[in-house]
Amino acid sequence: MKEIILVKEKELKKAGIFLEEKDFTEKAFKYSLILASVSIICFFAFTKLTTAVLSGILVFALGIFIAIRIPLILKKKKAKKIEKYLPFALMAMSVELNINLSFEKILSNLSEDYGEFSFEIKKALKEIKAGATIQKALFNLSERTDSKILKRSISQITSIYEHGSEQKGEPIKQLAKELLSRQKTESKEFTSKMIMYSVVFIVLSAIIPAMFQAFISIGSTFMEMDFTSIQVLLIITVFFPLLNLAVLFLIKSKTPEFLKG
Repeated sequence: MKEIILVKEKELKKAGIFLEEKDFTEKAFKYSLILASVSIICFFAFTKLTTAVLSGILVFALGIFIAIRIPLILKKKKAKKIEKYLPFALMAMSVELNINLSFEKILSNLSEDYGEFSFEIKKALKEIKAGATIQKALFNLSERTDSKILKRSISQITSIYEHGSEQKGEPIKQLAKELLSRQKTESKEFTSKMIMYSVVFIVLSAIIPAMFQAFISIGSTFMEMDFTSIQVLLIITVFFPLLNLAVLFLIKSKTPEFLKG
């Protein structure tokens, strides 16, 4: 029987999860099973056994789904954090290449002040000190991250290191400018979307709750309302705030990483 693997080890490393694929799968099944068992016990106290078992199956399936999704989300987030600082790191690198600093010194300088990118550069420097070539260390860096932009940048850097040119820093500078231009475009697109998000938030946080309360207050004098006082209270104090939080979470998730503090 073929062994079940939820997420490949390579993808786990890209997400910053340093577990073997077998261990990750075992933990995912273990914790999903625990949650499913708790769900069955809780539901069985208030409902029929069939309903409780169905809830357990759903919770187990949801747990496995989340376990599969988490590495995908984390590796994407990691890539965005690296891309946030990459243009500035490349710009600094282009200057240092033009003044003929050694690659080791340049990498050492890049290992500070550039967030997640610097963190990965530090790993590359450790590999170099352990005996790896610069090309191999940079290749490993690109393989640890699910970012096409980073892979392209590393490819350019490696090419310059291996072949060189009269203006070594110029290709890197052009790439940095291109990435900055892309960030500028993304920023403009997000700004235009932010207008829509703001309108939605205002509607959900102020207009709809006010209309609902007016409907309840006025409507109850002319017709029979199906809402109890507890239901109205829960809608106002729980449901609407949760909607607002959902919109805020959506805005945060859509905000480009380079615009975050």
